[in-house]
Amino acid sequence: MHMNFIWLGVWNQNLSAILFYEKNEFSMFDRHHFLLGTDLQTDIMMKRVL
Repeated sequence: MHMNFIWLGVWNQNLSAILFYEKNEFSMFDRHHFLLGTDLQTDIMMKRVL
């Protein structure tokens, strides 16, 4: 099975993880908002073309 890309979500406040993924050729393609209890959180959706 051939895949074109892989993707992941990372919390927008986790700057060290975002930098790590960018150094490993991931790029942002969307944002995902969700509730964690009563706190609105945002994940940055990142993908890497294979």
